[in-house]
Amino acid sequence: MRKDKQKDKLNILLIGVGGQGILTSATILAKAAMYEGKNVITAETHGMAQRGGSVEVHVRIGNVYAPLIPEGRADYVISLEMSEILRYTNYINDETIAIVSEDKIAPPSVSRGEAKYPEKNVIESITDKIYFLNAREIANKAGNVLASNVVVLGAFCRLCDYLSLESMEKAIFGVFPQKLVDVNLKALRMGYESIV
Repeated sequence: MRKDKQKDKLNILLIGVGGQGILTSATILAKAAMYEGKNVITAETHGMAQRGGSVEVHVRIGNVYAPLIPEGRADYVISLEMSEILRYTNYINDETIAIVSEDKIAPPSVSRGEAKYPEKNVIESITDKIYFLNAREIANKAGNVLASNVVVLGAFCRLCDYLSLESMEKAIFGVFPQKLVDVNLKALRMGYESIV
């Protein structure tokens, strides 16, 4: 674990495909930061939040004034679909920590047989600081497979001490309707515990 609390800002890039809850994840992070009294800016910059389309959201916390993370300056890249991270290597530096869900959603070129889905070792070669987790399976054990985005946030919270688990839990109460709070709290904690 690194000591992110000593930093004056944190750049988090959230990526995946529409329907995976990227925008919800960004909202949870932003609320958690606000509960801690930190400045936060978010920006959706690519794709559309529609099922299957590529989605990219920048979350910048702390001493920041512009919404977009400069290239090579992401502290964390959180990918809810395994191959999506390959599109965003220009944001990664030697210190970037990548958290990657092993979910595979084949892009149209793969579905049509025009390309092959990338091997895991290609993705592993992006950075030495990469953590894979089967977020879908963990979310299913938590009680709802749709909570895989929250599982990944739990893993992020374990690796990053910039935002507390308590603030993330409070944010879940502020984002989800009451009937979905318990399962998402469980998913967050299981994601947190998945990183050893």
